[in-house]
Amino acid sequence: MVFPQTPLIVAIYLFLGGAWVDITADVYNRDQLAITWGRQDWAATADTTKCPLTLNNRLGKYSRRKPDGPYYGMLGLNTPVRIDFTSPTGVLWERFEGHISSWPTRWDASGKDVTTTVQANGVKRRLAQGKKALKDPLRRHVQALGPLRYWPLTDGERAREGSEIVVGSQPIRAIGTAGSFYQGQPDWGKGSLAPWLDPVVQLPASTEGNLTVKVQPMTLTSWTVDHYRAGAGGTEDDFTVFDSGQGTDADPIVGWLVVTDRVSNDIELRVLSMGETTSSLTTLTTVASPGIFDDGLHMLRLSATASGGSTAWALAVDGATVASGTHAVPHRPVTRFRYRWGAFASMAEPMSLGHITYWGASPPSAAATWRAAEGYDRELAGRRIERLCIEQGVPLTVNGNLDQSVAMGPQKAGSFLDLLQSAADVDGGVIHEARGGGLAYRTCRSKYNQGM
Repeated sequence: MVFPQTPLIVAIYLFLGGAWVDITADVYNRDQLAITWGRQDWAATADTTKCPLTLNNRLGKYSRRKPDGPYYGMLGLNTPVRIDFTSPTGVLWERFEGHISSWPTRWDASGKDVTTTVQANGVKRRLAQGKKALKDPLRRHVQALGPLRYWPLTDGERAREGSEIVVGSQPIRAIGTAGSFYQGQPDWGKGSLAPWLDPVVQLPASTEGNLTVKVQPMTLTSWTVDHYRAGAGGTEDDFTVFDSGQGTDADPIVGWLVVTDRVSNDIELRVLSMGETTSSLTTLTTVASPGIFDDGLHMLRLSATASGGSTAWALAVDGATVASGTHAVPHRPVTRFRYRWGAFASMAEPMSLGHITYWGASPPSAAATWRAAEGYDRELAGRRIERLCIEQGVPLTVNGNLDQSVAMGPQKAGSFLDLLQSAADVDGGVIHEARGGGLAYRTCRSKYNQGM
């Protein structure tokens, strides 16, 4: 006989003490086992999966505060639960996996029938709690790949310095060209690199100053530094990376300057050598008409790699390498970063600056990082759902071909579930909970031309 003539064998488990524990014998069958799953009553989106259970608690096994109970200390918020079905032919199906958030105990009028009635919910309930908006796509990309140091400069309008968020090292501080704190203060939290990125610091028009920070010297075979800007900027503004030279004629401090000049419409890479009595300035390359002196978002990357007694360098703009070469200076640890604006001529318009990132020997490609900065513009809806789930560590089951979904614009601010739902809405697909845990996505194309 087959189902429904022959009942299915049901097994119910709790994940306790690092293992799945069979509690089937404690689950009352006087209440019909019902798993509510999918879209209800022509709803536009799938509901959270639910499964109520009534447990026999006469011995206090499911009382969280009973110190001599067998599960004391293991029944917490979001305790995992699993329900398996076995068919009459011996086929096992995992039909539900969720979490129990509370353990209320109830007594009947006689006081002898003690039960714990729980509600097991699918993963969407936990993911929806708080509905806090995710960080912008560039910050999530950078943090996931482990830079040495990272100053997003998204500290808000009340900030007076830019926090470093990888290891909590020194913040970036603003000082005037004469070294005074009160000169050259930028407008924190008022800059905008792009609508889909969090507000950053704004360098006001008709001002001059420096954003500077010291870093602990680290012996590296190579390093890479990114920064992002929007706005025309000034004349010969520069982002400079200083090495660990002692500042003597025999051991000068070497500074690598990425100089942007809206008047001459170019980017120059210069190397400054500063000794005790002598100094020199060498221009390594000039990139004419780089296309960065506008209100759009732009990325500048400088990389330096040890090459014998010299240093190999590369300059990238908006994800593409525009110049490279080798310079006859030793490759030494980095000690300080500085962004200087308005030193030679005041900026006519404000400029936004953010996401200063210091990478070690294995940085992500400039193209991949630039794609994150652009908010993954033109990303396929299915691939966006897949990427977001990977970033959040949520398992995803796919029904259909993700590469046959439609393209989307930049990823804007929103909670995890809201971003998933917006991608599903664009594609016309359905986000729901997978029966075996995690989420599932069915593409729009997979709904059509199904076999009978």
